[in-house]
Amino acid sequence: MKDDEKPHKVAIVTGASSGIGEATAHCLAEAGFTVVVAARRKALLDGVAAEISRKGGKALSVPTDLSDAQATSALVGKTLEELGRVDVLVNNAGYGPPCALEQLDRQALRHVFDVNLLSAMQLIGELTPTMRAQGGGRIINIGSLSRYVAAPIAAAYAATKGGMEAMTACMRLELAPWNIQLSLVIPGFVDTPTFDKAREAGEHLRDDPDNPYRQLMADLDDFANEQLKSAVSPEQVGEVVVKAATAATPKTRYFVPRAARTTVRMFGMMPDRLADRILLKMYKWGPWA
Repeated sequence: MKDDEKPHKVAIVTGASSGIGEATAHCLAEAGFTVVVAARRKALLDGVAAEISRKGGKALSVPTDLSDAQATSALVGKTLEELGRVDVLVNNAGYGPPCALEQLDRQALRHVFDVNLLSAMQLIGELTPTMRAQGGGRIINIGSLSRYVAAPIAAAYAATKGGMEAMTACMRLELAPWNIQLSLVIPGFVDTPTFDKAREAGEHLRDDPDNPYRQLMADLDDFANEQLKSAVSPEQVGEVVVKAATAATPKTRYFVPRAARTTVRMFGMMPDRLADRILLKMYKWGPWA
């Protein structure tokens, strides 16, 4: 891209090949950002960039395996080489393995942390000098209600999202002198392909008669299907990300929908044992099912 074509505002969105990331990329492009879309699946990613361009926006597709440190660093290098700056970083990439903790080995756990949390921390660290030199920037991290409302078969994912929230709070202080502002966007249930992908990935466990969590997994599928009937759309989350990216003074936390904040407060006020009983009954698991 020539110097006179360089956009005023550039945003990187990870996990942008589908779901929340794809919708967020479109929303940011419509708001006037040139969007760098990053994810593993090149064909899908190129399709997102092409659709943004078709609608009159600007997008750069950078296929990236965020579990790999060198590939993650290359995303930063490619963006700065092509566009010269980064004003907004949206750390959206993440997944939850559809397995009980005892069914995950150390390597599998490490991969979840690499994709969901460590890549976000690496990107923030590598982009800090650029944002500082520019006079500021925005970092928007996508959290999860799983940080506040516990669920079985979600330990690894929830741990990364809890880490994301703690990291965001620390980095707000660390980067405050340079006008680099951080926000956490916390979606409730979102209607994305994520649940279908998780079902496919865990199908062998659901079909295993010796799996002690087999019935729980089936019940959690039913629970998720019921929640998806009132789920928010990825576009709703993307619109909130745009607010965080463009507000004169962004909030530190955004809940999507706003009612999710009530859920967080309600469970936060409960004694742990009472919350456990309610959740175990809701998931049809354990002594109070």
